[in-house]
Formats: sequence, C-alpha cells, structure tokens
Amino acid sequence: MEPLPYDEEQAQQVVGRYEIDAINLDIDTDGTRLTLAVGIKPEIREASDEEMPPDHPAAAIGFLPGDGDEYIVTEGGLKGQRGYFSRDANGAITGVDLAGRLFNRVQEAS
Repeated sequence: MEPLPYDEEQAQQVVGRYEIDAINLDIDTDGTRLTLAVGIKPEIREASDEEMPPDHPAAAIGFLPGDGDEYIVTEGGLKGQRGYFSRDANGAITGVDLAGRLFNRVQEAS
C-alpha cells in the first residue's frame, strides 16, 4: 500500500515526542516529509549492564489511505512497519502505536 503525499497540516498534528518506560519515539517534519526516530532513553542505556540494541535514526513515514491515522515506515531499519495514531475525544493526538506498543505523547512540537 502506497502512503499518501505529504500533508503539512496532517504532519503538524502528530509532530512531537512520545514515550514508553524505556524508549523515546520522536516524530518530526522538515516541511517536505515526516520522520520517526526511536531511541532507548539515555538514563536506561547508562544504567544497563548489557549491550542494548542501537537506536533507529529518523526515517521517513507516510500516512496510509483510509481514516488518516494509520502510517507506514518507508525507509531505514523499521521499513515496512505499520502503526497508527490514537486520539482523545476532542480529536487531539495522544499516542502512537509502533510494533504493537502504544507510546504516549509527552511533548508537542514547539
């Protein structure tokens, strides 16, 4: 399934930081594409005695046709991974699903 063309308004709705206990997920835009980066939180990495997997640098994502909240990663180590954004009752983005884990929004783009 091909992602939709980049849409600035849609992109601005989802840009920000999302997190779960040990991982940060950052969605950003440069005005021409959306990117998703996933990284183990620095304090978790520092506290671990074990070798941890490398972070996934920013890779392009695109929205999929449909209700507008599903996306696909189109490059990098997570290429082909699909997920979706979740919204509250007012329609604001509150989280993002990646690989079956729901990351909660902690910061919107400034």
